[in-house]
Order: sequence, then C-alpha cells, then structure tokens
Amino acid sequence: MSLQKSFPSRREYWFWAAVTCLLLHNSLPETVADRKLFGMLAYKMMAKSRDDTPIDTAVVPPRAIQTSQEVTLMLELLAYVAPLTANKEALELLDSKNLGVDSKIGGGDWWGLARKRLEVLEESKDWKVLWEVCKELVKDKKKKEDEAALTENENGTNGEGDAAAKKDGAAPGDEVATKGRGDDWLIWECFVKAVGELWNSGEKEPGRAALEIILTHCTASSAARNPNLALVKFSSVFHDEHGGPVGTPTLLEACKEYFAKTGTKSACFEDLKVYLEMLEETETEEFLKFVAERISGMSEETEKGRVGRVAATINHYKFIYLLTMSPITPPLTEEVVSKLNEFITSALKIYTSSLSLGYNLLPTDTQYGDDAALLSVMGLVRLSTLSDPPSPIPLYQSTIILNTLLQKSKHNYEALLLLVRIYLLLGAIPLAMEIYPRLNIKQIQNDTLAHFLLTRISALHPSSNRTEPLLKEALKIYETSRIQTPGMLVLAYERGSYAQMMGFVEFAGRVSGSVCRGMWEIERRRLARLRPSLAAQQKNGELIRDDDENIWDNRDFGVVISCERSAQSPFEETFRLGATPGENWAKGFSAVERLVEYFLNPTTVGGSIPEHVLSVLSRILADEKAMAEFAPVEAEYLSIMQLAATATTITEQKSLKSTLSKIHSSLPKPPPAASINPHAWVYLHTENMILDLVAILQAHFMPHVKQKKLTNELSAALDALKKAIIANAAALAKEIGEEEGSDKEQELVDGVLALEGVGKELRKWGIESGVEAVRAVRRSLAAAIAGVGKGK
Repeated sequence: MSLQKSFPSRREYWFWAAVTCLLLHNSLPETVADRKLFGMLAYKMMAKSRDDTPIDTAVVPPRAIQTSQEVTLMLELLAYVAPLTANKEALELLDSKNLGVDSKIGGGDWWGLARKRLEVLEESKDWKVLWEVCKELVKDKKKKEDEAALTENENGTNGEGDAAAKKDGAAPGDEVATKGRGDDWLIWECFVKAVGELWNSGEKEPGRAALEIILTHCTASSAARNPNLALVKFSSVFHDEHGGPVGTPTLLEACKEYFAKTGTKSACFEDLKVYLEMLEETETEEFLKFVAERISGMSEETEKGRVGRVAATINHYKFIYLLTMSPITPPLTEEVVSKLNEFITSALKIYTSSLSLGYNLLPTDTQYGDDAALLSVMGLVRLSTLSDPPSPIPLYQSTIILNTLLQKSKHNYEALLLLVRIYLLLGAIPLAMEIYPRLNIKQIQNDTLAHFLLTRISALHPSSNRTEPLLKEALKIYETSRIQTPGMLVLAYERGSYAQMMGFVEFAGRVSGSVCRGMWEIERRRLARLRPSLAAQQKNGELIRDDDENIWDNRDFGVVISCERSAQSPFEETFRLGATPGENWAKGFSAVERLVEYFLNPTTVGGSIPEHVLSVLSRILADEKAMAEFAPVEAEYLSIMQLAATATTITEQKSLKSTLSKIHSSLPKPPPAASINPHAWVYLHTENMILDLVAILQAHFMPHVKQKKLTNELSAALDALKKAIIANAAALAKEIGEEEGSDKEQELVDGVLALEGVGKELRKWGIESGVEAVRAVRRSLAAAIAGVGKGK
C-alpha cells in the first residue's frame, strides 16, 4: 500500500495493492473484522480504476484499467466482496464501451470475457438478453463466413480480417480479437437454453428464429459439430411435450441425423449419450437399427472408408452398451450371460479385424480399434461383478486383452489404468507396480491419478522395494507446491497477470488440503512399521487433523472409459478395491498415527492426545456414512485402537483389565486361504492390516501399560496371531507357486481359454501366450503373498 502512495506514477503498484487486499480478504476467516475492511479497500480501488477509464482509450490515466487482465481482476473481485450485486455490476462492466467484451481493452481476452458474460446472464436468468447476445454471436460467425467467401471471390483473399473489422471497428489486420467468434459450444448451449426458457414463459418468436438459425448453420456446414449438436439439444427441449416451433425434428430424428453426419467421429457417443437416455425403449431400438443399417451401407473401398466404418461401429457398440448392457442388474441369468458374451466376442472381433488398418502406425500410436477392445473389457468386468460370487475368470481374460492391446498401442492411457486396477484386484501387485510407471505420472498428476495404485498400497505389498519410492514420489508435489506458489505469485505480480493469481492461491489451497496428502502420509508411516528398516531413515510429514475444514478431494476417477447410464454408477466405480477412502478414512487413521506418536514420546506430544484420539474414533465409528469409507478389517482395526486409547486413559486396575480383555477378544482372525478368491487383494490387505495392528499393540501400546502382569495374556495372543498369519501366508504362497502344470492350473486355464465364447476368441491369439498370461498373474500373486510379514 505504501508503494502506490510513494510512487503514484508507477501504476502497477496501485494494482498490486488492490490484489494484495483481495488476497488478504480471501485468506482471513469470515469472523475476522479485517476481512471486510480489506475487501472494501480492494473494491474501492478497482472501482476508482474502472470509473477513471475514459471511453476514448487513446489517452488513459495511469491508474485506470488498461488491460483485459485488470478487467478480469475486477470481475473476480466482485464475486468475493460484493456477492449481492456482483452479477449486476459484472454485466454493466462487460457491456460497457470502454471495458466491455467488444471494447479495445476487452479484446485482449475476448473469449474469456465473452464466456464470463454468458455465465453471468445464465446465472441471473436473464433469458431475453442471453438469447439476444447468443443470437448475435452465432449470426456473426455465419455472416463472417459469407463475407469471407464473397471477399475471396472478389479479391482472391479470405477476407476474414476485413469482415470482422467492419463489425467491431478493429483494424483490418487485427484478427486476434475477432477470429472464431460464435464457434464455441458454450454459445450454442446458452443459445438453446435461453430459447427453451423463453418458450416456456410464453415467448414463441425466439424459438422460431432459433430453429431457422440452427438449420441454416447445419445446411451451410453439414459436418460442423456445434450447430448439428445444437439441433439435437433444441429437439430435446421440446421432447417431453412433442412440441416446439413448426419444423422442429423429433429427438429421435435429430439423433439419427447427428449420427449420419458425425458417426465416424470419436466424440459422437459422448455428444449423444445424454439425449439417447431421454428416448423411450421403442425409440432406442429404432435408433440402434438405424445405426446398424447406416454402417452396413458405408463404403469400404478406401482405407479412409474402412477406418471410418470401424469408428462408426465402435460408436454403435457404445450405444448398445449404454442402452442395453448398462441397465442390467443381478441376478445373472443364462440369458444375460449369453447377451454379455455375445457383446464381448463381437467387440473383440471388431478389434481384431481393425488391426490390419494400423499396419503403418507406430507402437506409440493408438490403433483404430482400441476402444472396441476396451468395450470387451468393460463387458468382462460387468460379467465378473454381476456373478455371485464374483468370478475371477473374466478378469484373467481382461488381462490378456489389455496386454495384447498395449503391445500395439504402448501409451493407451485407459488400457494402462484398467490393467493396473485389474492386476490389483487379482492380487498381482508386483505386476501392477511394473505397469504403473508406463503411465508416466508426474507432478500434480500424483494428486489426481496416483490413487489408482497407491490406495492402501502399504497393506497390499509392503515387502516390495518399489512401494516406498512410489509413496515418496507422490508426496513430492505437496512440498513443491508449498515452495513454488510464492514464486508464482511474485511472477504474476511482475507480469500483471492478476487474473491468474486467484487460481494460483486456490490451487495451492487445494493441494495443501488434499485428502491424498493425508492418505499417502498414513501409508508411508504404516509401511515403516511393516518394514522397520525404513523407520530410521524416514522423516514424518504432516497429518490431517480432525478440525481441518479445507479438505479437498482432487482425485480423478473419470479418466477411465465409461458407457454407463447417468443413473448408474460410473464403470470405474463398479470394480474398485473395496470401500473408497476419503476424508473420514484419512482423519480416522491420522488419529491412530497421533496415538502412536504419543506412545513413542508422551511428554513431547502432549497428555491430551489419547482423549482427542478417543473422541475422533468414537465419532467416526458411530457414523454410518463415515464408516462406508472403511473396509471390514479397517473397521475392526479402528475399534481395537479405540479400546487402546481408552485403556491409555484408565488408571483403575479393574477397568484396565476389562479393557485389555476386550482388546484380546476383539482381535481379528487370520483370513482363510479360500479368501484369495475371487479378489486376492482382500487376503493381502487383511493379512497386512492385522500385522500392522499387532505391531502397534506390541511395540507401542503394551510398553505404555504400566501394570505389565495384565498384558501377559494379550501379549501371548498377539504373538500367536502374528505367527499364524506369517505361516498361513508362506504355505499359501508355496501352494500357488507350485501350481504350474497341476490340475488346478489346468482348471483355471480351461476357464480362461474356454472352447466357446470369449475363450474361443482368445485362443485365436495364441494358446501358449494365454497360458503364460495366467501364470504371470499367479506368480505375481504368490510373490505378494510370500512377502507378508517379510518386511525388513
């Protein structure tokens, strides 16, 4: 603030002061009086700059707004400090001649300000103005195309710059501010939404005009995505009432027309998905029949035609999955099994037949039919999860398909993620760790995507030398963000990139409060107990606290292919490794880690820790919704740690003896060997979680109990439990390791490479390679089980 007073000619200091006031406003709790003061200061400074900006921007006062970044800063500020009048003031600013969307200053970020205006109008529900704005934008695009064509015929140039200049008053060569106006889906989306709202309120003329505009665009650009999709959306507005302006196609007709024009594009399915769900069953059947007939009539004379037919066929099978496979629910009848098998084998045949088209593609490229293979895997996963109990056979078949795909398309991201997940389910943790680095996950992606492998990783394969480096790498981003964010803010100050600063601050807040940060710290500490050699070299990081409110879940679950209906769970969610950990999971196990810290050094940590931990665990264990984040063995683990925290607070001998007895009687039983089917990860997770519990009770809790005689029985039980788990795991690992060539292996192979259905198709890819794929999974499982209790 003193800089802008001392150096009034340095305009940047004025805006630095305004931005700093806004940052201080946002950083302070709402209960702090200074928050309102800083917000008011920022608002008054930017309002003065706004008011000082003249209509004629040839000569602008130093502290007036001069760049689109400063306009955006004003808009950002309104949402924070003047929420009640933010939309009104924002529209006045965006419509103004000196600072608005079409002003010379606003032209520096025309798209950004134009989108902001549409968002504000939609939020304000000012449908009439929204309609007028969008109408001009979409008409502007068509007008410029026509003018460009005319100019090209007359002068031999494209004419786009001159046509745009005539409308906006810009210089003929100034294409930056005008190029591509109207060619944005947000404009078309708002255009149609405004029409629908006006139609429902009784204003019919905009609907008729909108239909004419859309049809004109569709005729002029038959392959253009936005106007053709706008026609589908327009039809959907009137679908329930079967009304609309004269000439409005039915939603079914619009969907057919859209497929006819864009069916060979990969975006076709995603574009039509929401609208197809609105159709009646008879209409969806008619649509699928139309698509099949359309594909059968496609030319295969050229390679381009054959590639297009493969793309259209894949879209067809995505439609089939969406409309007929996604709604399937248990029980799994023979009819459903037959239907799924037919879908899977057909998708596999499409993939196999398409491989010849990619003969000249590099292994780093994506094959044309990859999505067909992914669809077959989706069908197999559905077949597995719908079975009672879930069958592992389709998962083994999926690994063969995905590995084959990845030999030809080495960087297919979705295939890699699916393979990692399926290997984890089958307990082949070493193989999952081998595949994972191929995803090349870096920096912030560790916060959004690392969960595919690292969730519960310390209790899946703690003996691996890869586990600790993976967790260490995933945790780097949080420290990197803490160090680099101040520098990024300084750079934004220097460059006048004020609009980005709020994003930097929000990003830093999301990263520092990430639930994954807490989860990976817990995994790292648990790993150190299961592998004691790591404890000496490990420096503990920060744990999530129960009173932390700004917890962000930045995990991206939507990167995996999904053709499920919107009413169904996403495909990825149907085959996760048990309950999905979240904020409560992180807070519950963070409380456990604090109790362990207390056991290690009660004087340094503080005597109130046991009571605090008891409070946190009691709250979570009593909350059914919170407990949905925990696997069964994790719930048992927390219950026993709650008893341990209770025992720590007890001074009376009788009560202490009773609590220790409860801990003894509550100890979990070693999982039976049969629990490796269908999903072997459950066995590994249960075994290692119990070993971690035993480690805490033996090494930390019992030494803290002063009356040693009372712990003898519990100590013996813990020793016996640990020995039983390690012995059972060693026996099971040996049994699996000796399967090769046995009847048990042959039974599994016969299921995976069955003579009919999916197995028959996989046999065509090579029986020996199929057998080896099954063996690789079993060897990996045996290695993971053999590592139980072997951490050093």
